[in-house]
Amino acid sequence: MKYIIIALTLAGLVCASPLQAQEQTQEAITLTETVPTTFGKVWRAVKRSMEEVSCPKTQVEKIVEPMEDGGLYKGQYFSEFCVLAQGADSTKVVIKRFSEIPRIRGGIWTTFRIQYKFNLKEEEGNKTKIILRAQCSGYEEFITQETHFWNSNGILEREMMARLLANIKKEIEGATQE
Repeated sequence: MKYIIIALTLAGLVCASPLQAQEQTQEAITLTETVPTTFGKVWRAVKRSMEEVSCPKTQVEKIVEPMEDGGLYKGQYFSEFCVLAQGADSTKVVIKRFSEIPRIRGGIWTTFRIQYKFNLKEEEGNKTKIILRAQCSGYEEFITQETHFWNSNGILEREMMARLLANIKKEIEGATQE
C-alpha cells in the first residue's frame, strides 16, 4: 500500500509539471515614466489617449486628493476591456501580433481584448509619475468556452505610453499658449 501511494504521488508530480509549464506566460510589462508637469494635465492626457483608441469607458477612475495644503495627488484609471478583434477568422492573427496565444489545443478564439491600467502619482517639484500596465483577454469558444486572461508582449503598452506622452506634450504646450 505504501508503494502504491508513493507511485501515485510521483505520477501526479510528473503529470503536473508539463501542465504548469504550459500555463506559464511571459511576465507582465510595466512601463514607468516621470513627466515634468502637474497631475491634472497628465490626468486629462490619459483620458484623451483612451478616447483616441476608442476605449473611453472606465472600470476604475479614482483620484485621491491630498489631505493637507501642498499635498500630492494620486490617481488610478483602469479602462474597461477594449475589444481589438472579434470573429474567429481574424482574432488569432491579432492575438499573435500583440501576445503569445494561450495554449489550448484546437482552441478557436473569437474575441481579443485589452485593459489598460494607469497609476499616477504627483511628486515634489511639479512632476507626475506614470505607471502603465495592461492585461489581455479573449474568449475561446470551442474547447473551454471561457474567457482567458494573459499578458501582452508589450507592443500595445509602448504604443499607449507614446500616445500618452504626446498628449501630455500637447497639454503642456496648450497651457503655455494661454
